[in-house]
Amino acid sequence: MDERFEDDLKIASKILEWEIGDIWGHVGVRLPGQGGIAVKLFRPPEEEEIEDWVVYFDYSLKKISGVGRIPTEAAIYTEVFKARPDVNAVAHCHAPMCIALSMANKSIGTMHLQSKQFAGGVPTFPKPIYIIDDAEGRELAQTLGQAIAVVIRGHGIVTVGATVQEACFNALYLERTAKMQAIAQALGFQGVDNEFLTQLDETWRKLRAGMGRGDTFVRYEAEWRYYKRKVLRGESWSRGWV
Repeated sequence: MDERFEDDLKIASKILEWEIGDIWGHVGVRLPGQGGIAVKLFRPPEEEEIEDWVVYFDYSLKKISGVGRIPTEAAIYTEVFKARPDVNAVAHCHAPMCIALSMANKSIGTMHLQSKQFAGGVPTFPKPIYIIDDAEGRELAQTLGQAIAVVIRGHGIVTVGATVQEACFNALYLERTAKMQAIAQALGFQGVDNEFLTQLDETWRKLRAGMGRGDTFVRYEAEWRYYKRKVLRGESWSRGWV
């Protein structure tokens, strides 16, 4: 087992369990070299005396080590990692407002400061299915393309990132954005224009420059530290949009 990644997987899964309100999701990371994949499930393991459910498996879906069985939808990880060498982490959960918008044929896009990464709209996988086999995983990866997220119609979301933290917060921000968008559309919102996107780019550039961070600035790092402290202290979560 590779303990370098287990802490991040545990923290990310707890964040998404809290914020998405879903115990059936999971988050995974590509291990270095040919080390395979590690996945942490949100829900408890089948054996009550075991605290964490982290399982390691290879790209042929053969279990290497860990607790419990390989996730039913392990093909999400194998096929996305095969298709996207730039991606090292994937999160999958059943974000309710993202699902609702998918059923209304609404694409989630940019509309606030933490949604710049969704400019152009998030693609939707049109089939309301579990991603169980290699063919379904490949089809999902094709729909994802070079995006950072994909909504599975009537099912949930898959988000990706260079790190576990990035994949986690892409999922959290996607669901937050979906909730804001649904409310705004009910009030007449019809999408942002190019001027809005330009202003958003410029304010992020100024923020990075003012902090002396340049391209090294990561928008979610302060939130990650906040949640991490709560998880490590064994605290519970009582806020959010769940």
